[in-house]
Amino acid sequence: MEWEEAQENRPERIKEGEFREWYFPIEEVLEWTRKFLEEEVGYKLQPSSYIGFVQPDFHAKRKTEKREYEVVGVGCQHYNEAVDGLAKLMALKAVLGDSADYVLVLPPVSEHLMLEFFRSEEGRWYFEIKRQEFMVWLCNPDEEFTCCIVGGPQDRLFEEYFLFGKMPLDMSLSMQLSGVSWDAEEY
Repeated sequence: MEWEEAQENRPERIKEGEFREWYFPIEEVLEWTRKFLEEEVGYKLQPSSYIGFVQPDFHAKRKTEKREYEVVGVGCQHYNEAVDGLAKLMALKAVLGDSADYVLVLPPVSEHLMLEFFRSEEGRWYFEIKRQEFMVWLCNPDEEFTCCIVGGPQDRLFEEYFLFGKMPLDMSLSMQLSGVSWDAEEY
C-alpha cells in the first residue's frame, strides 16, 4: 500500500512535446546517485568542496585491501547541457588525473535526443567521452536504478549494481560511428 501511495503523491513525470520523455529534476537525480553510491555500492561520500576550479556534484571513495577507488561526477538536466558537464569533468580530471572515474549523470531522457547528441558532428562528443574514459549514467530516482550507457568504471563492483550490468549502447554506438568515419574516408 505504501508504494501505491507514493506513486499517487509523486509529480507527473511524463513530459509531452516533440518527443515524449520523462522529467526528473536534476536535484532528485543527484540525490538518488549519492544514495546509489553510498547505500548500494558502498562508497563513502566526500565533503562537498572544490577540486581545482570545479565543485563536483558528488565525490566518493571506496577502499579495498588492494587499492582505493574514487568517483567524481557532474549532473546535467538534459543533453543540451552535456558539453558544459564534460568541460567540468575535464577540469576535474586535470587535477585528479587518471586514478579517478569521471561520470556525467543525466536523468532518463528521450532515446532519440540521446542518440542525436552522441551521433552529432560524426560522433565528436561520443568519441571524446571514450577518449577521456568518462562514463555516462542515466539515473531514475523513482525506480531507483542507474544505467551506465557509455564507458565503464575501474571498480568492477559497480557492474553488480548497474541496471543491465553494462548496457550495450556503448558497443552499438561505437560500431555505428566508426562506420560513419570509414564511410567518410572512402569518398
